[in-house]
Amino acid sequence: MRHKTVFFGLFLFIIFSFTGSDQKENFPVLKGPYLGQKPPGKTPELFAPGIISTCTQHSSVYFSRDGKEVYFSRLYPRPPVIMYMCEENGQWTSPRIVCEGLTPGLAPDGKTVFFSSSKPNWKLWRMQKIPEGWTEPRILPHHINFQRRQDTPYVTADGTLYFCSMFGKADGIYRARFKNGEYTLPERIEYGISDEHGNFCPYISPDEKYLIFSSTRPGYGITDLYISFHNEDGSWTQPKNLGPKINTSAKEAFPFVSFDGKYFFFMSNRVSVLNKTPIPDGPGNVYWVDARIIDQIKLNN
Repeated sequence: MRHKTVFFGLFLFIIFSFTGSDQKENFPVLKGPYLGQKPPGKTPELFAPGIISTCTQHSSVYFSRDGKEVYFSRLYPRPPVIMYMCEENGQWTSPRIVCEGLTPGLAPDGKTVFFSSSKPNWKLWRMQKIPEGWTEPRILPHHINFQRRQDTPYVTADGTLYFCSMFGKADGIYRARFKNGEYTLPERIEYGISDEHGNFCPYISPDEKYLIFSSTRPGYGITDLYISFHNEDGSWTQPKNLGPKINTSAKEAFPFVSFDGKYFFFMSNRVSVLNKTPIPDGPGNVYWVDARIIDQIKLNN
């Protein structure tokens, strides 16, 4: 699969008065941390409406450790693509396409990008960020890509790979340790995290102390976000719903916590100023909220 770096047009240019065919010329000046957006409080808010959130997202945003780069994916136009923005000379660039694919997961090293691609059949891939752009994507081994679909890869500080596997006889959330330069056989995480419900979109904290994921189990909406904490004996606490401040009657998925621990990002197809009804068929918008909500849940737990 070849990658090309091209500029991606904003979908809501009319709403935000970005007219003309040259996006680079009309793209707004964005300066400061997190695209210069006003930080949220305890209530989730749309993140960068018309810039990141365009009602076509199919992932959260994944900021680098230094906060100067961000990856996300869009379901439309077809084929779905992974997008990239970075801060150059104190100003954020406009979104550009990295490659075909969805659900990018940025490793703590800030250089390794994991993602899922439909070529072939929604398997997991990875590539490296280099000065010239990105290396050619390479598919992960067959023992990682063992079912019909693997998705939402994320990596801990020690290289352990977390991901979900779907549409087979062993659906659930998995992890594979990285030893001697290779991934071990994936192990399915139990403790109520992988059960008869659809459980997917895992985010693992770099220190592996907690896991946030989306699930179809009974809750507030179609899919809700849940959290589980890692015990010292290696077990996990029973998943706890993140509650009505995060979850709605719509779909919530694709969690991510910024490396500085300040903000919790996720995707939702809920009603917003950009869409009067819930967005159908998979895509949504990105929301962010003060990440101290996670600390409060841990204390209560």
